[in-house]
Amino acid sequence: MKKIKNIITIFLIFFMCLNLTGCKKDEKEELKEKVISELGYVNIKILDMLNALNNINFENYTIISEEVKLEDNSQKQQSGGKQQEESGNSGSSQSEQNQGVQEQNGKQEKEGQNLINTTEMVADSILTKERNNIDWQIIIPEIEALNESWSIIVLDLYSLNTNGDTILDFSSKINDVMVAMKNQNKQASLTTLAALYESLPEFLKQIDADPNLQKIRQTQSYVINAYSLAENIQNPEINANIQSAVDIYSQVISNIDYTKDKTYKTNKVYVLLNELANSLATNDSDIFYVKYKNFMEAINEL
Repeated sequence: MKKIKNIITIFLIFFMCLNLTGCKKDEKEELKEKVISELGYVNIKILDMLNALNNINFENYTIISEEVKLEDNSQKQQSGGKQQEESGNSGSSQSEQNQGVQEQNGKQEKEGQNLINTTEMVADSILTKERNNIDWQIIIPEIEALNESWSIIVLDLYSLNTNGDTILDFSSKINDVMVAMKNQNKQASLTTLAALYESLPEFLKQIDADPNLQKIRQTQSYVINAYSLAENIQNPEINANIQSAVDIYSQVISNIDYTKDKTYKTNKVYVLLNELANSLATNDSDIFYVKYKNFMEAINEL
């Protein structure tokens, strides 16, 4: 009997250990999913800043807001009547003049009530954008917001045993971006943001994220490296980076298990990536930016 009790006790301890291990595993998986989501946020933030440095918008339309003043019909009628009165009787009394002043003051008070805001959607064309007219007052707060968010993401990365040197390197790269933007140096900002993005596929690798996601971010990183140099479209490094992007993404599209549920989207990205590569033959930066925008919009949907 005692032997049976011992056996039961051993089994209970064994199952408790299994449950505890399962809980720890679930918690780790949840944390990993959280970090992947956080790195997705970093991905979008960096892309937004890169786009803003060339006045590129993923939206096809820009919404323009404008204040319009409405003219009061009653005021128009009073104004017309007063003009007739004045033409018929030039010798108005002092009291009438005072009344006119009061009416004018009332009009000024009401003027603010006659203002309305209107919005208009205007087609956003990349080919006609002014590349060097950069609104730094919008971009600089974005890198500061990313820096603030990073201080929280770091804790989750450390909890997943991410390499400390990689984390410190990313923090240093954020500082480089902030310096470049503070100096309003466009090319330095593009270059440092591209270097910052290079860490994303490395983080995904270290936390053992889906290999296809790792390759997708690596593909984007190569394209971003090319984009950061596109002002000088004949730079040979642009072509080298785009070719590396094609090579990496080819591994994604050849993975049947990954693409079977998203064939259209993965094929679309592949076509747009090749269009981006072909655009280099034009030696035209604006054409490259159009193809870059189309590609990035598509690959972000995967």
